Amino acid sequence: MFDRFKRERLTTPPWRALQIFNGYRVLVPLVFLASLIAGIQTRYLGHDYPRLYLFTLLGYLAVGLLGLIVTALQKPPFKAQAAILATSDVAFVILLMHASGGINSGLGVLLIPAVGAVGVLLAGSWALFAAAVASLLLIIDQALLFWLGVNDNHAYAIAGFTGLALFATALISTYLANRARDSEALATRRGLDLANLTELSEYIVEHLRSGVIVADTHGAIRLINQQAWDLLGQPVGSAQQTLATLAPTLARQLDAWQRAPHARQPPVSIAGRDIQLRFTALGTDREAVMVALEDQAEIAGQIQAAKLASLGRLSASIAHEIRNPLSGIAHAAQLLAESAHLNESDQRLLEIVHTQSRRIDRIIDDVLRLSRKDPPATRTLDLTTWLPPRAQEIGAQLRLAPDELRLNLADTDLHVEFDAGHLTQIVDGLCTNAHRYGRSPDGALALTLAAHRAPHSRRVMLDVLDAGPGIEAAVLPHLFEPFFTTAPSGSGLGLYIASELAALNHARLEYLPVPGGGSCFRLQLPASPHPPPAAP
Repeated sequence: MFDRFKRERLTTPPWRALQIFNGYRVLVPLVFLASLIAGIQTRYLGHDYPRLYLFTLLGYLAVGLLGLIVTALQKPPFKAQAAILATSDVAFVILLMHASGGINSGLGVLLIPAVGAVGVLLAGSWALFAAAVASLLLIIDQALLFWLGVNDNHAYAIAGFTGLALFATALISTYLANRARDSEALATRRGLDLANLTELSEYIVEHLRSGVIVADTHGAIRLINQQAWDLLGQPVGSAQQTLATLAPTLARQLDAWQRAPHARQPPVSIAGRDIQLRFTALGTDREAVMVALEDQAEIAGQIQAAKLASLGRLSASIAHEIRNPLSGIAHAAQLLAESAHLNESDQRLLEIVHTQSRRIDRIIDDVLRLSRKDPPATRTLDLTTWLPPRAQEIGAQLRLAPDELRLNLADTDLHVEFDAGHLTQIVDGLCTNAHRYGRSPDGALALTLAAHRAPHSRRVMLDVLDAGPGIEAAVLPHLFEPFFTTAPSGSGLGLYIASELAALNHARLEYLPVPGGGSCFRLQLPASPHPPPAAP
């Protein structure tokens, strides 16, 4: 993988480096022109051909200024600019050397930065080509000066060594430039990978079902996801940037955890919800803390869903294994009842068989109904409009007199988040139980459906009350257990199914004794934060 990254090249040309070299091209002729005007030139510089020396410096300066302009415009393309300017460097330096008496003037050193610039700016063999061209022109210039009688044979040796220096400069600059490009490409790739990993981490954190907050040890928030905002009851992007201002309870729990990191963290109440907190130190310096927030109601719902899934697999097998022989028993009892030789005692026994067979069949139906229960289709319900028609239908089903069922809606804002089918099943079941077991000693029934919003809470209370004998204290601990019943004909699953459906919808079903006699089954429903839009 490293070799693959090493072979990569940056796609963005190094315009800044080219601009720096253009500045160098301007600086060199300016220095020589300044020394010429000031009269501090040595006896070698421009001595043989002063006019050529002056015009070459002016041309070199003009090309440098033009290079600054075209590089700023980034037109023509980078490679074309770099090649043209490098060629002009070699040409102008050779002309300056020729006007100053050749290689003995010392101006040959100016070819080294020119060749080195080609190695830095252009990849591949451009620097070696520039070194070869410069060396060839250098030798041609020395031959011309020797033919004109300006230099002697010793200048060839200096030109040869200068050529070797140019080739060495080309090789070294190319190698170093390639290493720099490789390092920059790898650093860029690593930066992109880090940015991608950061974006991926933020995406994962944002879409976690748990709330996540990352803060430093002083409580300053560095990261918070959507779920955390929701659990804390705050709008996304609130101005609070510290745990102390966002959730004081959370800040206190963080301080307690820092003092005792291994202590068990109990659930805390935040914004009307029971939240389980988990703290994890981050980094080698442990200067950051990740806080995971989990809604206890949602965890309970997941546990209930897993439990019901297991029950569903078991109940399917039970239904198959029990219903087949049960059907045989019921059919045999029906055929036996048609016999004309049965006495009264035998007929009574057959009636018991029929009754208990139907009871077993109802138990199987209840278990299957619980196991087949789909995930809740939660939506916003307005109890002020949902309860009245429901009460009328319950009264019709149970054949209640008008004074046997009353409706009491204490508030106008009774919007809840619940599955309508599940709520119907719970309320109908509770009313049926009250109809059977909630009558007063004289047989009268006083059934009440009441709803109100709990003060300082995000809950709506839905009560089913009766004026019956109530429930004995010894029975209360087992009231919502499956298959527990005190009635000879009961299955013991009605209240259990109702409590499971409530838990699946993040609600709670509880029993409250009524002072003076009677029972109250209270369903604590999650209030809707936003009422549904009005119908058009």
